[in-house]
Amino acid sequence: MSDPGPVVLVEDLPAEQLQVLREALAGYDVSSATADPSALERAAYVIVRDGKLDGSALAVAPGLQLVVRIDVGEGIVDEEACAARGIPVVVIPSTSLGSVAEHTVMLILMLFKRFQEASERLHAGVVVGGVEPAVTTQESYAYNWVGLDKFQALLRKRVGLVGLGRIGMETARLLRCFGVDVVYTKRNRLSDGEEAEAGVSYVIFDELLATSDCVSLHARFYPETDRMMGRREFELMKPGSLFVNTARGRLVDEAALVAALKSGHLAGAALDVFWYEPLPKESPLLRTENLLLTPHTAGIPMTESLVIELLEAARAIKDKTDG
Repeated sequence: MSDPGPVVLVEDLPAEQLQVLREALAGYDVSSATADPSALERAAYVIVRDGKLDGSALAVAPGLQLVVRIDVGEGIVDEEACAARGIPVVVIPSTSLGSVAEHTVMLILMLFKRFQEASERLHAGVVVGGVEPAVTTQESYAYNWVGLDKFQALLRKRVGLVGLGRIGMETARLLRCFGVDVVYTKRNRLSDGEEAEAGVSYVIFDELLATSDCVSLHARFYPETDRMMGRREFELMKPGSLFVNTARGRLVDEAALVAALKSGHLAGAALDVFWYEPLPKESPLLRTENLLLTPHTAGIPMTESLVIELLEAARAIKDKTDG
């Protein structure tokens, strides 16, 4: 490895996270521009998370070789100014946002596979057809001894994403691994090139509801999106389809969702977010069948997320140094 240059954070970090970064970059001089404004003048590498690295800040860093931006939505980097000087910008995706996409796909899989009912039947000791326990072999086994029906694969299913920000885009990427037809709707449609690169197709909201095997919400909550999924919207969805919300609870009319599940119009739903959190003990959601619930745990804790992101930032800096 060549002699490492100074690494500068444009903001302060909690002491524990700063120690993680320093351990990952042993041998590098790691400092903060907040604590020492002159640090930028010596910087070879800069890490931006929630702070700002604009043209004036770049101008005082003549030896800058690399900018690493941790993409959590707050940090700002003047990428045009970096490009003009030939300074590469490496973007580290937010681990917490990626975790929400993972959780979304997990819930979708659990619904299609009817995981909750399968597990409940197994633990309850349900055995259909009078099958007795026997040692299994490659050819001999008791397939689906609990008598589960209507469980499906994701292959060739259509999943409609309502909203396509960073979490929605990562959800789409993961779903494509399962051979899913991913459609989306949002206020500002992507360009044809962006849609092709993401592997998604645009449809209007009502068409998405009417044609998707599963609808997943990834929109932000605003006054105009309050209860955007209500009785009309659930009635528009395909009979026997599924619904997932890992975005914000206020997007959903929970009473309308319960009614759609109880009537059988929807085959299942999964929620990680709610109107009231924690979920009140008297909530009808807790007594509704075919409804998976998780306690707003889709995104991993920010402290853990930051550690992973800083380790990825350290890796990018080491790769640049060694290259």
